[in-house]
Parts: sequence; C-alpha cells; structure tokens
Amino acid sequence: MNQFILTAALIAKEAIRYTPAGIPVIECQLEHAGVVQEAEGQREVRMKLEAIAIGEVHQRLDRLEMGRAVTMKGFLAQKNLRSQRLVFHITNIEA
Repeated sequence: MNQFILTAALIAKEAIRYTPAGIPVIECQLEHAGVVQEAEGQREVRMKLEAIAIGEVHQRLDRLEMGRAVTMKGFLAQKNLRSQRLVFHITNIEA
C-alpha cells in the first residue's frame, strides 16, 4: 500500500497548468516540522518536499493560505520515469 499522510504548511506554489487532457495541475512545496517517536525516544523532524495536486483537489490547494499547516493525504511517486526523486501526490486536504 502507498498511503502518505502529512501535516505541513504550504510555502510555495506554481501557477495552475493543464495536462493535454485538460486536467488542472498545481505543483507546490510543503514544509513540515514536528516530533515523532523513534526507538523509544523522541526525534525532531524538519523537512521540505515537493507536492502536486491534480484534478479537483487543486482548487483546495490553490485556496490555501501560505504558511498555514493542514493535514494532507495522498501517495508518493517518482517525479517522472527518468527521475528517482519522489513527489507527494495530494489526493485530499483537511483544514
């Protein structure tokens, strides 16, 4: 199963573009900071990651206020066939 859930803030977004099939797409950058449990201790985690919203979820992402943390659900996939870099594909945004 490939399911990814993250609470993060929107820190940058590109203009809406459309696929050849007319589907709206927004690429963005997210930032997460938090504490997780690992090996019987707490670990501080900070990261930035690339994300993309395709289809109807693009509207929710486009309306998000910069810097506001929200919970997002989706999956991870390679950026393209030639790249090993992972991108978070957002399928749901919870305010």
